[in-house]
Amino acid sequence: GAQVVDHHKHKQTKEGRGAKEKKKDLKAKKEGNRKERHNSRAFSVANVVRTQRSIQRNLDRSQKKEYVPLEDRRSVDPNEAPPPLIVVMGPQGVGKSTLIRSLVKIYTNHNLTTVTGPITVVTGKHKRITLLECPNDTSAMLDCAKIADLVLLCVDAKFGFEMETFEFLNILQTHGFPKVMGVFTHLDQFQTAKNLRKTKKLLKHRFWTEIYEGAKMFYFSGVINGKYLKNEIKQLTLFISRVKFRPLIWRNTHPYVVVDRHEDITHPNETDKDPDCDRSVTFYGWVRGSHLKPGMKVH
Repeated sequence: GAQVVDHHKHKQTKEGRGAKEKKKDLKAKKEGNRKERHNSRAFSVANVVRTQRSIQRNLDRSQKKEYVPLEDRRSVDPNEAPPPLIVVMGPQGVGKSTLIRSLVKIYTNHNLTTVTGPITVVTGKHKRITLLECPNDTSAMLDCAKIADLVLLCVDAKFGFEMETFEFLNILQTHGFPKVMGVFTHLDQFQTAKNLRKTKKLLKHRFWTEIYEGAKMFYFSGVINGKYLKNEIKQLTLFISRVKFRPLIWRNTHPYVVVDRHEDITHPNETDKDPDCDRSVTFYGWVRGSHLKPGMKVH
């Protein structure tokens, strides 16, 4: 049979200075009067000034990352919490409706003909999202800035950034700045790859200076059957599902309802008698932010 090789153990020193020291040390350890000796020079740094600077730099960087923790008032249970609101914003003709249609198609496999009002879709076992197209007027932008959890900022890459985009970003900043992702469309209109690369670089730097370094961006190259390419939309849905939303101060102090649908419940007889009579209308939607108390005035 195969012989088991017995590897020699490290031989302990039994003679000389090392052994004497060891014996002395063991004896002191048993008696409990052993002295811990540290050579201070053995653990010093080579360059004192450089080390000081690097320590200071690390402290400064960690300080920059600190922020006041805010209580997330959304319910912990995903079945009870309102779905995150994703606002699709951009100037006229940039492809907002196309983006919403493409997202709805990916999530639900339904073809959406017209995009009206907030659209809530199921994205996972316990997850839903509400998509909302932001109209192009200042009051609508203001409302959307207050309620958005995530903003998909659509930009026509061929045309570049427009005034509305910067206006909306300014409005966002005054309300606590939610998460923002960039969506660049019409990339199929570039003739050469060199031109496309150059434009992408320019747009990226401009986008990052406006929002923050490293903000996420998506490039949509073309449209097939009135929708963006499937793999590009898939990429976007992946990031939407991973986004962690920060509670914003405005929301933690204000209750608000995004109305998903409304119904006129006035009795038909009354409307027949007088078409201009007072109507009773019910609104349905999630109460977000803080609690809505009975008797609170709404505007």
